[in-house]
Amino acid sequence: MTYLEPSQLHWPLLILAVLSSLLGTAVITFGMVPGKSGSAPAPRSRKVIASPSMHLIVWTGAVAFSLSHILVPLSLNVPTATSYYIFHVLFTLAGCYAAMHFGVWYARLPRSRSHSYWTASFAMGAIILIFDYINTLFLFRSYIVFQPLMLLMTVVIVLSLCLCVLRLLATSNRNRELKLYSVATIPGVLLVALALTGFPMLTAFSVLPVGQGAAMGGLSVLVPHLVMMFIAIGIFMIPDTMSVSRQLQQNQRLMEAEQHYMSLFEHNPDSVLAFDAQGHVSMLNHQGELLSRRLGKPLLSSPLVDLVEPGSRAAAEAHYRQVLQGKSAVIDVEAKAADGTLLTLCVTSLPIMVEGVLRGAYSIIKDITSAKKDQETILQLAYQDELTGMSNRRSFQNFLSSCTAEEANRPFEAFTVFFIDMDRFKRVNDLFGHAFGDEVIKTAARKLQSCLPPEGTIARMGGDEFTVLVPELSAKEDIEAVGRRFVEEFVQPFHVGHLTVKLSASVGIARYPEDGTDADALIKRADAAMYDAKQNGSSQYRFYDAQRDQSSIEQITLENDLEGSIARQEMQLYYQPKMDMRTGEMIGVEALLRWNHPQLGMVSPARFIPVAEKSGYIVPLELWVLRTAMSQVKQWEAEGLSVVPVAVNISQVHLMKPTIFESIMDTITELQFDTDLLELEITESAMMYNEEHVIHILNDLRKAGIAVSMDDFGTGYSSLSYLQSLPIECLKIDRSFINKLTTDKDSRAIAEMIISMARQLNLSIVAEGVETEDQVGLLKEMNCFNAQGYFYSKPMPPEELVHQFAPPSRAS
Repeated sequence: MTYLEPSQLHWPLLILAVLSSLLGTAVITFGMVPGKSGSAPAPRSRKVIASPSMHLIVWTGAVAFSLSHILVPLSLNVPTATSYYIFHVLFTLAGCYAAMHFGVWYARLPRSRSHSYWTASFAMGAIILIFDYINTLFLFRSYIVFQPLMLLMTVVIVLSLCLCVLRLLATSNRNRELKLYSVATIPGVLLVALALTGFPMLTAFSVLPVGQGAAMGGLSVLVPHLVMMFIAIGIFMIPDTMSVSRQLQQNQRLMEAEQHYMSLFEHNPDSVLAFDAQGHVSMLNHQGELLSRRLGKPLLSSPLVDLVEPGSRAAAEAHYRQVLQGKSAVIDVEAKAADGTLLTLCVTSLPIMVEGVLRGAYSIIKDITSAKKDQETILQLAYQDELTGMSNRRSFQNFLSSCTAEEANRPFEAFTVFFIDMDRFKRVNDLFGHAFGDEVIKTAARKLQSCLPPEGTIARMGGDEFTVLVPELSAKEDIEAVGRRFVEEFVQPFHVGHLTVKLSASVGIARYPEDGTDADALIKRADAAMYDAKQNGSSQYRFYDAQRDQSSIEQITLENDLEGSIARQEMQLYYQPKMDMRTGEMIGVEALLRWNHPQLGMVSPARFIPVAEKSGYIVPLELWVLRTAMSQVKQWEAEGLSVVPVAVNISQVHLMKPTIFESIMDTITELQFDTDLLELEITESAMMYNEEHVIHILNDLRKAGIAVSMDDFGTGYSSLSYLQSLPIECLKIDRSFINKLTTDKDSRAIAEMIISMARQLNLSIVAEGVETEDQVGLLKEMNCFNAQGYFYSKPMPPEELVHQFAPPSRAS
């Protein structure tokens, strides 16, 4: 049989185990962050090692103590069961970590508690005994003997040592918290390290047979136990040399904390009330006394619910039930002052906990009467129009959003939105000023409200725009009746002050759910319908039309994309030839602009030219056309082709620019272009604006050798008085007359008159829009020999024009 021989221990391993325990003890003693002192409640156990630094310290200590507990069994020189060894290492590490957890938890408590001290000591001792005995039983299972007296002695000594170790660790921690350092700490650390190393030694000696050949005979089995008893006595006898200093500092801190509390209590700008555990006021500060006088009621010994208005009592009772359950809470209550004023009080309540037991509550009471009124005013300004007192845009949109919410939350199944704009209001505002304009808006708002159905809601969206929502209005005739009422209300002038004002109303109508299922879509579409009404003469109502709206969207797209179209190389020039109907030869070409839009495809000039004229972008656009067309002619010349004059259209907007002549001539000079090859086409409408300026520009162009043609003649400002004074070379008969040339005698008569007049004025003639052979025959009979139209060629890119036609030289 194998025996445990105390005299034959492996001392190097045992010394290494002691050093490991010493390392762990030093890390725990000097590295642990002290807990905060004072009267704060103890931290809960789950928060003991919450910080990363404490995690590191606990794990370092656990690893060091685990190494000690692993080395001690190896130092006994008794064969071990190697198959269990990996589990032995992991189990030891887990046990040491658990024991460390309880030790650190107690050491970091802000002050000693007897029940916590006994709980932590016995938990730590029990854990150590359990994992050490399990390890011993498995490692030395072939040699175990049952010795009840030795087991009992081991348990008593281990638990006693845990009590001593925790006492020393907690004392050291509290000294360090107060920056007090005792010389007894070093020997204490050494003795604790020896004690922790001896735990696995005691468990082994209590269950393993001890050899009888030792010098002390049968008493050798008691040697470890006697040594551990002396270590326990040594740890217990280490004096707490800093107890007096610690007590003085703690008393000083308590006094300062009490003064801090009293300062917070007495000098708080708000009323502070202390309640006992039954919810009655037991103490109040100076502001609380002022509140008591203001309420005209004694606060001491009264529950809060007796101080508030009946409507707030149920909420106040629930509030204090929550607080007396240990939870903080905030509530607004109403109380009546002695003078009858209704006060709004914000009550913030906190539980008073002493040693984890509820002792009462503090309530901080703030008078928020003025703040609440200010908040209501701000809320009113946020959701009410200041001028008219109606709902504002935000309020209406929120209401409309609630009306279009999910089916379960919708107040109505169907409704109609009206968007109303006051026509001509801007002119009134500009003429008479903003103050008068405000009065006009207020009068208009009252007139609109007088037309409002009882169940309707009206809001001012801003400026002169209003919106109306009428629920359960879906029949078209009923909707028209409401829209008509709004329009007719403004048919007659109305008085504002001493003046008479004439406005009209344009009304757009959108229906839910037909025209939209969300607030933004309904407002947008009612707005689009209103603009449609305004553009078609105003003083009327219009329903939303999706097709018209799509056109409007495309129009906006064109406006947004037009300006960058040249830079993106989306603009293209097509060329349509002018033909001599007698010879079939091409005598000129007209440069026609095309826009190849990336989303809309090829856009007709009839759609984007008006947009360009309105935005002013027509000027750079026509200068680009001029430059591109002349560059194309120059390219044809460079390629050895015969060239003909190229005609470029000039708009009335461009023609009104003072610098138009200089711009054209700069481009001609830069390209070194032959002015005989350039023709500019203007429309009759150009003469309606500043006729003198137009004639001056045309004279300058003629002097420069540039020919000018009158395009679309017969459809605009036709006048013989200006026609004979204009320096032009050609009239182009509008296609509307050519289309009906063979079917309408009036169109034929007009065409004959234009041709005859042009010949009398020595002007050349070009017929536009020639598409049939019969038209060609009639034009020849009228002595008009130049034509342009699909009968000869559609507009085409320059490369197709070169391929299809071989232009003769001008000399030929």
